Amino acid sequence: MPPAAERTFLVESYVPNLDEAAAAALSSRLRSAIDELRREGHMLAWLRSFALVGEETYVWMLAAVNADDVALVDQRAGLAHHAHVVEVVPGEPAATSRRPRSHPSG
Repeated sequence: MPPAAERTFLVESYVPNLDEAAAAALSSRLRSAIDELRREGHMLAWLRSFALVGEETYVWMLAAVNADDVALVDQRAGLAHHAHVVEVVPGEPAATSRRPRSHPSG
């Protein structure tokens, strides 16, 4: 049986008193957790993160086989924040806008 395909997940957490230092520390903890779990055989890859400091929101993305693996990362990193996890799926390509053709009236 072939290995399961990795999917992309976006995780959004509310983090009280979030600042740049706290966001950097969260990223470090999450990357370390992903590295540990990869060594244990989990198919995971860190993609990116960003913080909305003024809104106390931390967002990170990773590639994983399923949402259970995302929860393992969260648990291993020791995050105590309530998180929303969603799978990111490809959408339709952006449509190019065109100016409507004018037809001569006649």
